[in-house]
Amino acid sequence: MRDHPAIGEPVANPLPSPDLAAFVAACEAGSMRGAADTLDLTQSAVTKRVLALERRVGVTLLERGRFGVRPTAAGQILYPEAKRVMAALRDAEEALDSHRRDAGESLALAASHTIGEFLLPDWLARFRHEAPAVHAQVAIVNSTGVLAALRERRAQIGFVEGLDPLDGLDTLVVQRDEIAVVVAAGHRWARRRSLRASELRGEPYVAREEGSGTRTVATAALAERGVEIAPRLELASAESVKRALASGGFGLLSRLAVETEERNGLLHALPLRDVPLARELRAVRDPRRPLPRPAERFWRWLDGLPA
Repeated sequence: MRDHPAIGEPVANPLPSPDLAAFVAACEAGSMRGAADTLDLTQSAVTKRVLALERRVGVTLLERGRFGVRPTAAGQILYPEAKRVMAALRDAEEALDSHRRDAGESLALAASHTIGEFLLPDWLARFRHEAPAVHAQVAIVNSTGVLAALRERRAQIGFVEGLDPLDGLDTLVVQRDEIAVVVAAGHRWARRRSLRASELRGEPYVAREEGSGTRTVATAALAERGVEIAPRLELASAESVKRALASGGFGLLSRLAVETEERNGLLHALPLRDVPLARELRAVRDPRRPLPRPAERFWRWLDGLPA
């Protein structure tokens, strides 16, 4: 009776993946404690898994000492193979997740604040007439966060409005927009039709947070004309900025974000006559990752929007 399978013969009892994960994490962290933190386990649980793996293969895989742990000669042989196994298991899990998303007709989106709050709800409502079974999940973050969600595969399609580089991504222009100086109806500028950029220096600036696409585009355009403005107050959403303007100062916001307040006479938006603040709002996707069927369908729908 053979103790080991012949070459090419399936292994009936392969090495356990939890034990391999503990071994890989210990090699990379250099300590059992570090591996435990990586795997969100107790240190004793990681130690038990590594010891079980060593008993299974019949050799010592990690050398222990005051330095922590490091792979033995046998461990150095196993490590790259174990690393590939763990990567293959993650790929298999992602493939199944993709299948489940397709089967459930789910659509994972990440959108910058302007697009997510003022454009995307209407787009999704219209898209549902063509694809009523699709269930969309939308994360609204700043443009930098949208790109992070794409890289980390938390979103299938993103929507951005800033100046972050989009190299390597497929893009669609979905809307053209203008950033305006926005003040409350009682502000002295509310009777003006336009401003010079230099006039902004003497007025309190209520800004969106760092990483906001609106703030990034406006700040860069002003800096090109030699106008530097420092925020008096930084807030995490356009809605917060609009409320804060009741106490004075100005904001730099998308005209899309203030259409309702302008119609109701609560806010006044005016352009800078010497600094153009037009921009393009874009949908983005990673071409290296095939889109699930609902996302591919939505991407084609977006491509038909009049930009």
